[in-house]
Amino acid sequence: MPTLHALLTFAQRFHTSFIFLGVLLVAAMLIFSDWRLALAAFAGVKVLAGLLFLELMPPEWALQQWVTGGLVGIMWFLAARRVDWVRRKQLGIPWWQPEWRLNPSTLMRLAFVLLLLITIYTTRPYVPIPKLPADLARYATFLALAGLVALGLGDRPMRWGFGLSLWLLASSFGVHALQTQVDFVGLLAGFELLLGFAIAYFIIVDGARAWPRWEEA
Repeated sequence: MPTLHALLTFAQRFHTSFIFLGVLLVAAMLIFSDWRLALAAFAGVKVLAGLLFLELMPPEWALQQWVTGGLVGIMWFLAARRVDWVRRKQLGIPWWQPEWRLNPSTLMRLAFVLLLLITIYTTRPYVPIPKLPADLARYATFLALAGLVALGLGDRPMRWGFGLSLWLLASSFGVHALQTQVDFVGLLAGFELLLGFAIAYFIIVDGARAWPRWEEA
């Protein structure tokens, strides 16, 4: 049976495919109106980030993206599920029913994400960072721009969290390319966990306002 290191070495062959898939998942994360689908796309972005970081650091450090991303995703999932469960219970909506909202907000996010993808495809902008490969630099630049779009169009705490997480992930590529040390890996992971706690709190506070009968929650 192959070891984890052998599997990760084999996965590095699909480096370009991971970047392309990461771009698609980021776009889906920004567009989806159902928080469950958006959170699933966020989890996919973090999994691919761990694989891409294999070019910059040892596997045990690179896969901390899986650990911190998983913990943050669980916090946001539990907070959003609590808010959504109470609201659905009071409104009589089944828990499994997805909520597709093709409203002006969704259309606006779709338009801006398409504009971002077209701009990235035509101009291929990137910030050159020493020791960071050009394809990863372009991907990090895309993450930073996508984070700006998420913060600009976000109207809920979870979307703010997506935008800030994308900014933190983009900066991680540059930091780890310059300083591949365990202290910086742990420091950025700590920042991400603090962000996860804060956003989870705001998800509950903001979501409780949508409860028809909050006193019965």
